[in-house]
Amino acid sequence: MKIVVSLTSPDEIPKAVALGADFIELRLDLMGEDLSSAMAGCSGDCAAPIIATLRSREEGGRFTGDPEQWFSTIQPFLDLVDYVDVERKFRKFAPMIRYQHTMVIASAHIRYMPSPDDLRAIERDLRSYGDIPKIAVTPASAHDLLDLLSFTLDAEKPIITTVMGGEFRYARTFLPFFGSETVYCHIGTPTAEGQYDIRVLEQLQELLAYR
Repeated sequence: MKIVVSLTSPDEIPKAVALGADFIELRLDLMGEDLSSAMAGCSGDCAAPIIATLRSREEGGRFTGDPEQWFSTIQPFLDLVDYVDVERKFRKFAPMIRYQHTMVIASAHIRYMPSPDDLRAIERDLRSYGDIPKIAVTPASAHDLLDLLSFTLDAEKPIITTVMGGEFRYARTFLPFFGSETVYCHIGTPTAEGQYDIRVLEQLQELLAYR
């Protein structure tokens, strides 16, 4: 299991790495309009790969611009980060991002629970333009959660799966045991409802792990 610490400030990168982050996600949509400090934070040495994310409001973030505005915001970071999170509506820019030798996390954040067939279709669609698909869903029942676990177990790897909202947040702790590549967390300020603090997550993972 790899831990992604999602941050709203590049100043927190050293702390996140010290706490055990395997990846750093910079939520550019939560940093305001002036991203010069974020660029400066990315330009230094970082012991963990960096993911640049500009999440749209439709998928749980604060970015409200059009695709061209999205790319003009992301473009200055392409030489500074290792991954870019690309939602489906921004997919036309994926080839340009990959041309810069930056990997694409193709993401879909869905405010309902797709059927198993729909999950597989979404996965295929994300893989068509990205290196790693990330699917976040909103289960409405324990049966929905079982469908997500089954999908994660059987899906081609690598894949990232997670849940949105707080009701089934506990699924974040054990989806990696079923094959999800990463789990997203925070170090004090959640960037999404249901995220665990990295220290709590590490304790839960240690308790769940077989010894």
